[in-house]
Amino acid sequence: MSEVKLHIAGLNDFFSQARDAAREIDAGDLRERPAAIGFESMELLLKVLTSNRWQLLRRLKQSGESSIRQLAVALGRDYRGVHADVHVLIDAGLIARDGQGLVSVPWEKITAEMAIDIAA
Repeated sequence: MSEVKLHIAGLNDFFSQARDAAREIDAGDLRERPAAIGFESMELLLKVLTSNRWQLLRRLKQSGESSIRQLAVALGRDYRGVHADVHVLIDAGLIARDGQGLVSVPWEKITAEMAIDIAA
């Protein structure tokens, strides 16, 4: 199953995790790990993953590969709004776009991990 974990991580956390991963790889630990997308703050995560965008992700996962226009019709939303949301989600790594311009959700599972002391 392909999974992506969303978490809150500052720049120092990012570099610390990268060093840890490099040490594990150097030690021969090549096991597959879930993909991770870090956000600098809980506020930024919530700004990217709005209710409309979460609904868009769910619909796109259910319907499979789609054009943005088809997705807008399926959601009953304005094309320009869906287009803008799709691009935010592409930039965040939650949606993929192929050579024909079709979009899809490459993940079977999206989880969010947050600590109240970090997110506050």
